[in-house]
Amino acid sequence: MLKLIDANVFIYARGQPHSYRDPCRRLLADVRAGREIANTDTEALQEVMYVYWYRRREEIGLRYLDRLLKLFQAPFSVDHAIMLSARLVLRTHPRLDPRDAIHAAVVLQYGLEGIISTDRAYDTIAGVTRFDPKDL
Repeated sequence: MLKLIDANVFIYARGQPHSYRDPCRRLLADVRAGREIANTDTEALQEVMYVYWYRRREEIGLRYLDRLLKLFQAPFSVDHAIMLSARLVLRTHPRLDPRDAIHAAVVLQYGLEGIISTDRAYDTIAGVTRFDPKDL
């Protein structure tokens, strides 16, 4: 079944040495090879771009975006229905980051198996299963 990939997976995969870097790199290699069935959403791609712009590494960010767009040619779009669902998630989880609510809404609206993420906040959302990259 299809899983959603959170932005933190992309950031860790390209980041400095960290306990999540290699698991995230392996995961993306598995997606490329077809061993893992996963997609992402437009919000996650925006988050990746934000990180690179914030760090003033725009050219590196654009090259990485090109690679991600080649790998994920049909990311889930964040549309009106997703935003309505995200609003409901935020109503029941007011301490949740709105970006995380959007990703949770994508999982719920599309009936996905869950989200691959390092963020434990997803563990509190009914109907959303979080898969830790270290466990895949």
